[in-house]
Amino acid sequence: MYLTEILKDLFEIIMKNFTAYDDSPQPSEIWKNSPNNERIELLNKVIFDTVFNSFFDILSTKNDGQVIIRIKQSLSASERGTLLLDFEDYLKKNIDIGINVWAEALGDKNSLRNLRGIEVKHDK
Repeated sequence: MYLTEILKDLFEIIMKNFTAYDDSPQPSEIWKNSPNNERIELLNKVIFDTVFNSFFDILSTKNDGQVIIRIKQSLSASERGTLLLDFEDYLKKNIDIGINVWAEALGDKNSLRNLRGIEVKHDK
C-alpha cells in the first residue's frame, strides 16, 4: 500500500496546478511497464470493497492509461455518467493519475434499424 500512498500524494500535488488548458496527465512508468494482467489484478484489488465492484468488470488495460470496463447493471444515462466519473476519479486518486476509463463498446440495439437491414459496422 506504500506505493498507493505515494501515488495519491503525487496526484494531489499535480492537481493543485491543473487547468482545463493543460495536457491530460500521463500514466506513470510503473503503469506503463506493468503487464496487463498485473494492472487488472491491482484494479480489482483496489475496487474489491467498494460500490464500484458491483457495477463494473475490468476487461483490459492499455499502456496509455486506458481501463476498459463492462457495466454489469442497467443504468440511466445520468446515473451511468456520474458513476463513471466517480469511478475514474477514484482510480486516479488510488492507483495512477494517468488512468482514464472507457466503457466497453456495445452493438446497435435499435430494433427499427435492425428490421430495415441497416448494419452498423465497427472497426476492431
